[in-house]
Amino acid sequence: MNEQLNDPFWGTLPILISVAIALCSVPSSAVAQTRGARHTFDLIAWNGGQFIYGVDYYPEAWNETQWEKDAANMQAAGINFVRLGEFAWAKMEPSEGQYHFGWLDRALQILSAYGIKAVLGTPTASPPAWLMAKYPDIAAMNEDGVRYRYGSRRNYCLHNPHFLAAVKAIVTAEAEHFKNNPAVLGWQIDNEVGGPYCYDSYCLTAFQNWCRAKYQTLDALNQAWGTIFWGHTYSAWSQIPLPWNTLYSVHNPGLELDYHRFFSDATRDFVNFQAQILRQVAPQKAITTNEMGLFDDIDYSRLNTLLDFVAWDNYPMIFNPDYQDYFRSALGHDLMRGSKDQQNFMVMEQEGGVPGWTAFWGKQAPAALFRVWAYQAIAHGADGVCYFRWRTSRFGTEQYWQGILDQDGYLNARYQVIARMGKEVKRLAPLLQGSHTNSQVALLVSPDTRWAFHIQPTSKNFDYYRQFYLYYDAARRLGLNVDVIFPQMDFAGYRVIVAPSLFVVSQPLIQKLTQFVGSGGTLILTYRSGVKDDHNEVTLETLPGPLARLAGVLIHDFDPQVAQKQEIVEHDGSRYPADVWYDILTPTTARTLATYGERYYAGKPAITENSFEKGNVFYVGAQPSSTEFYDRFMKHVFDKAGVATRPALPNGIELATREKAGEKIFFLMNYTNRDQSVNLGETTHNALTGASESTVVRVPAYGVQVLTAR
Repeated sequence: MNEQLNDPFWGTLPILISVAIALCSVPSSAVAQTRGARHTFDLIAWNGGQFIYGVDYYPEAWNETQWEKDAANMQAAGINFVRLGEFAWAKMEPSEGQYHFGWLDRALQILSAYGIKAVLGTPTASPPAWLMAKYPDIAAMNEDGVRYRYGSRRNYCLHNPHFLAAVKAIVTAEAEHFKNNPAVLGWQIDNEVGGPYCYDSYCLTAFQNWCRAKYQTLDALNQAWGTIFWGHTYSAWSQIPLPWNTLYSVHNPGLELDYHRFFSDATRDFVNFQAQILRQVAPQKAITTNEMGLFDDIDYSRLNTLLDFVAWDNYPMIFNPDYQDYFRSALGHDLMRGSKDQQNFMVMEQEGGVPGWTAFWGKQAPAALFRVWAYQAIAHGADGVCYFRWRTSRFGTEQYWQGILDQDGYLNARYQVIARMGKEVKRLAPLLQGSHTNSQVALLVSPDTRWAFHIQPTSKNFDYYRQFYLYYDAARRLGLNVDVIFPQMDFAGYRVIVAPSLFVVSQPLIQKLTQFVGSGGTLILTYRSGVKDDHNEVTLETLPGPLARLAGVLIHDFDPQVAQKQEIVEHDGSRYPADVWYDILTPTTARTLATYGERYYAGKPAITENSFEKGNVFYVGAQPSSTEFYDRFMKHVFDKAGVATRPALPNGIELATREKAGEKIFFLMNYTNRDQSVNLGETTHNALTGASESTVVRVPAYGVQVLTAR
């Protein structure tokens, strides 16, 4: 530890990795005003007025004689964009300080000749072997105190000074070399940042310094963490441990929550470290990084203040092997859009074939579905789709991760489908540019709550995101767009906010929710809400703690579900099975909507509705497991809130909309193998064919309809 503190580079680290939140500068030509006072980065303008339609390409893995043929086939498919270089550090810098960018210059020249622009990855996700050999302590350390061996990717310690010095050198060299290359539109920082967790002395010192900056005094830290429990009071900053390798594998919940915040901040600082270099050297080029949707180790809403636009990696087949759960990717799109205040985004990696590493992770999808999934991204606000990858790798870990083409380069059915879509998005670009999603309904994601449930899951069956799916899917089945918002964001403009299991609440968030409801908004709370403060300390108030007045209920008893039968009974006698957790509600000002049907608290309130000033608060004390319940309940909520819904959509059909200057753009996606029809209730025009459509629109099997109406 003393060695790192005496290292001359370590002394400059606070300057190199700023913990301040920096506002990003963006190319002025790509900025457009939408949604009232919001300014967004216009991705289509950034790409010269073309919808970003691309592939992830690895020229370093193929003979140079193949490059022009690849570029020609890309152009024929309507491809106008590639991502390059995110794993090419060893090719860019084969030995320390010796930079070889000529191969990449040649690749860019060929691609540019075929009308294809690029984003370059900073290659820091995969440090070269020579660097790891020179500085073995660059590798992250696991919970057993052993450093990971070389051979994977993203195996680095975020706080290692030797690694950061090497990162600074390669990123600076890359930026200097390509800063004036017109074929390079911008940069992708690293690749899928977030992890691995590292437990070495560099990270320990960084965590201790983070705690000191936050709390200033040990007395404040000890009080916030409640270290009097088990007598774990700290008398020196150097005594603060990392939360790992303890007897019984448990630690102080306050410390652990702060560690999750620290790790998220450290990842943000690492991205900022690179972003500052890139902005200084090449300020005219835009910056992003490829993120992972519902991945929850990082608070994307704070990370993305650094970036010009959000990009993420969407793989429906990984989480949806039977292709039926089409709303999971939809929620991922909406969360990523919401992480930068509803600004349009792009998909940097869109599924192009069966995924896999040592084995294939799914069955082959009908080729037409790759087009449907890409249109789903566009429907939810994507102004760019980049397929992963152009061709399946011949070697390495991802030999079983299919690209659009397989290793032989045959122009297969997936290529034909993607080529068809390439012609379509070229036609749609003027319509899509400047359009955006518009939602009256939002889901509130709390990163602090998410982390607190990782630390103490409450029940073995508890899944924070499972509740999001249940409420989100019901809203989508009713034809509604849904935003995802974060606690620090503006709640104004929404009629309904769903805040599942709002476990950790701060005073500013309580005030915002109170103002939202008091001004006429409708709030849905669910079980395990208002339990803890922002130090992960249990409230002294009767649950739901500081939310009790809003909800109009008190909770004097609850029942953690342990494989026991329970059901929810509505006033009309409808019964729905329920599981996970049961808050037994005592209304103070709320009205009972449903009761429990089993166990010693049968007949006690399970779901309530409370009028609060101009708004309403619903409290759902359990997790019903019936789709029918959520459809009925959400319809009731939306009717009371004045949110117009549509008749339930056919199973396997998704409807999403974008808007532009009073014009609605409807996207109908059919994820089934049969033709289906949807009654939109208004006449529309087909944006792809120009033909007029009746109120009832036919959507072909594994097909898409893009329609406009005023």
